[in-house]
Amino acid sequence: MRNLVFAIMFVSIAALAGCAGLNFSQMSPEAKEFHPKTIAVLPATIGEHESARDVVEAVVAKKLSESMWYGSVIDAAAVKKMITESKELGDNVQNYLQQVNTLGTSDAALTQKLRDGLQVDALFLTYVTSWEYGRMEGNKVAKVGLGIKLVDAATGVVVWKANHELVDEYLAVKPSLDRLSEKLMKRLMKEMPH
Repeated sequence: MRNLVFAIMFVSIAALAGCAGLNFSQMSPEAKEFHPKTIAVLPATIGEHESARDVVEAVVAKKLSESMWYGSVIDAAAVKKMITESKELGDNVQNYLQQVNTLGTSDAALTQKLRDGLQVDALFLTYVTSWEYGRMEGNKVAKVGLGIKLVDAATGVVVWKANHELVDEYLAVKPSLDRLSEKLMKRLMKEMPH
């Protein structure tokens, strides 16, 4: 009987650990006072996962819109269209993403240019860290990983950043990476300030 109680306790603790927070989540002190009304989803940084680009950008914009936290969500497709119409805005977006991705810093002057060019209070950056089917410990798995940053467009402060990965085991029918990305974005947003 005692062994059964320990086994039940172990399974309960393991289940709770699996429901724990994100792999990484960091909020700045400014997050408490940051309540943007408009947000722009910048083009995703996808690395080697080109097939994820359109899906991830659409899922991010959809989930942000569904949250009803913002009066306006400018999706990545609209941002790309605006970039093609304005060389200055295109250069600013490209320089900003390059700076954030290589130096890890968000420049206040550059974010203010994006704020003015896109007419938004916040910028949303997305990084695809995994997007694949494979094997893990001998089991077939579907894997989707995202990293995100929420930036105050007026100050350049990264108000919140997080990353997480969802892994779904399967036997015969492959789970949809699209659906897995929606589930992941929903989970990330549970900790996102707004």
